[in-house]
Order: sequence, then C-alpha cells, then structure tokens
Amino acid sequence: MKNADPWSSLGLLLLSGLICWGALLLPYGSVHNPGAGFYPFWLGIILGGMAIALFWQSARRKGGGKTPGDRVAEKVRWGKVLGVALALVLYAALMEFLGFLIATLLFMAFLLRAIEPQPWRTVILWTVSGALGSYLVFEVWMKLRLPKGFLGF
Repeated sequence: MKNADPWSSLGLLLLSGLICWGALLLPYGSVHNPGAGFYPFWLGIILGGMAIALFWQSARRKGGGKTPGDRVAEKVRWGKVLGVALALVLYAALMEFLGFLIATLLFMAFLLRAIEPQPWRTVILWTVSGALGSYLVFEVWMKLRLPKGFLGF
C-alpha cells in the first residue's frame, strides 16, 4: 500500500470545505451569542487546517516510505469494521421503535460479544451500566427526551 496521507488529506480538505459551506447557510451569530452555524464553521476551519498540515507533512516525507499508520491500515480486519458500521446503522434505525435503553443494551452487547468477544459477565456489567448511566445523564440530569420505544421506556 502506498502512502495514503496525500489522498486522505485532500479528502479531509474537501470535507472541511463542505462543512464550512453548510455552516455558512446557517445563522452565524457572534462569539458571545453563537448561532447554529458558529461551531460547525470553526470546526470545519480546524479540520481544514489539520488536513493541510497532513498534506504538507506527507509531501515533505522522503522516499514515500510507509508510515506507522500505513502499516496498521494493512492489518485492518474489514469484517469487524463493516460489522460495527452495520450495527451503528441498525442502532440508529431501531432507536425509535425499541427505545433508547433497549437499543443501547443490544448495540453494546453486540459490540462486546460479537466484535471483540468478552465473557458474558463483562458484557452484562458494561451494557447495563453503560445504558443506565447514559440514560441517567441524558434523560434525568440533562432532561433530554430520549426515544421511549414501544414498551414505553
């Protein structure tokens, strides 16, 4: 695999331009009273700066040698990457129907059992504590309304 940094940096630069463009379509506001476009615009600027720095760094590298990131990318287990991506899509799609708690329990259990197998005791401990902890933070403490699902919780 040849060095992917120049191509990924150009892709990130394009993405940052799209983010900034989309943010400019929203009300900007000011530093003391930011609008909906304020943070996305500046995050796009930061991403663009990092993309330019990555491109510059890759252009200065002698001999086009492989970076540690290139060596890691060659060993990626694509089945697991696709499994996580599919799980995320299903999690988002089923959130309204199942509700936050059940969808989060199933999502975390899948990740801990199927993607990176853990003992059932660990799976149960982390899924229950993670889902309930998230529920307490978002629903109870921050008073955000999470999807209830067909069972009402």
